[in-house]
Amino acid sequence: MATKNNDDNPVDNSFEYAMSQRGNPVDDPLAAIKTMRLEQLAVCRLKAVKEMQAMGDKATKSKVKTDD
Repeated sequence: MATKNNDDNPVDNSFEYAMSQRGNPVDDPLAAIKTMRLEQLAVCRLKAVKEMQAMGDKATKSKVKTDD
């Protein structure tokens, strides 16, 4: 951008630009990968918990049948 007084000298707007970009998230590929892996880990943990509950239920049912 040029000043009103002298069109040949550009105005330094870097400070204003930096302040306007302050709230925007930075494009960080490592952070994206970390988020993706954490989501995958959460899914695996939920699956493992469900499997453990299913095995526990199965063991309880077989124990009840043998006690009769």
